[in-house]
Amino acid sequence: MRFPRSLLSTGCEMALSFWSSAFRRDIHVVRRTITVAVFLLSACTPTTNTAPGACARPDLAFAGDVLLHQIIQSEAAARPTGFGPAFQGISRALSRARVSVVNLEGPTARNIGPNGRDMRDPGTIFDNRIYSGFPRFNYHPSIADVLRNAGVDVVQTANNHALDRGPLGVDRTLQVLAGAALQTTGTRRAIPQQSWHTVRSVGDIRVAFLACTYSTNGLPDLRHQALGCYGNSPSVPNLIRSLVQQGNIDAAVLLPHWGTEYSSRPTQRQRRLAQAAADAGAVAVVGAHPHVLQPIELITAREGRQVPVAYSLGNLISSQWTLERRTGTILYLDLGRDGAGRVVATSPRYVPTRVERFVGRGVAVFPAAELPQGAASLAHAQRILGPGMVNPDGCLSAP
Repeated sequence: MRFPRSLLSTGCEMALSFWSSAFRRDIHVVRRTITVAVFLLSACTPTTNTAPGACARPDLAFAGDVLLHQIIQSEAAARPTGFGPAFQGISRALSRARVSVVNLEGPTARNIGPNGRDMRDPGTIFDNRIYSGFPRFNYHPSIADVLRNAGVDVVQTANNHALDRGPLGVDRTLQVLAGAALQTTGTRRAIPQQSWHTVRSVGDIRVAFLACTYSTNGLPDLRHQALGCYGNSPSVPNLIRSLVQQGNIDAAVLLPHWGTEYSSRPTQRQRRLAQAAADAGAVAVVGAHPHVLQPIELITAREGRQVPVAYSLGNLISSQWTLERRTGTILYLDLGRDGAGRVVATSPRYVPTRVERFVGRGVAVFPAAELPQGAASLAHAQRILGPGMVNPDGCLSAP
């Protein structure tokens, strides 16, 4: 494979880290580690800068669930800076990438009440009626600018809370996010023939992002506004296949909302969809919904490409306080072309994150390595995700 120098250095360092860590882990992880290391070493050629300090800028960053429970919304309402302080600590890690993606777990539908209809503006970020927490979320529209300022470019809007404010709530959410210059995928306005995906350029590579969801919590999708991961027509793999056949799209990334909540193990249903997506042409699959970390693996597509799959990145922010639920990760990927000219995603690596509640700042997310309490989250992330952890500046951690 041939990759730009900035990608090769990171790939070589990643492979060495994977190998050196392999023999300290059980046989299942050793087997997975060897597969990943071979993939990374295949991208390696000698460069003038192969030291761990190379820290190349990633092409893509993916973060977990933005799940704004009542306490986070009420804290935002009590301060003039709103949601801003909750995300300031993570903005540098997200902004490092050329394109950053998050899952927004709920609508941000301006003045839409629980009945899905327009209501009078409550004049506050949180009133527990128009803007509310679990079980039927709706976030104040100011969250959109906060996400944009934190470095987010693309928002996954297909999830089990997508219809918490009904069809009008979907339309209003997409309007709010577009107003903040955020691109969206997975839901669409109640207009026939609107596409599910969005496209971003990464250098000379045009990438389509396609999100889907396993469910909308039993709420009827009367206007077909949320793309289902399963039982859809056309199917998600067929949608991917059609995307990569378009002349103006070079690669597709699938963003499925799937799996079992609070389980660190992917289901067979997740694995089957990931394999079908890879066989259809996806260069990566990055999942959400379980609210805990699930493994990052490499699978082999039918034609031989290696495809990174992150089954769940956990919560980016929430008020769920167990170690497993307050620990998330930011996944970095690079893009290049293999010897056949096909776009491939390479060098998967990750920055563990942790949510804390601070005096003054309130609930906020930071890279775990920057927090005094972060060691537990670092250890937990490594146990689930394996080698490949990087520091908040993007440089590889010591093996």
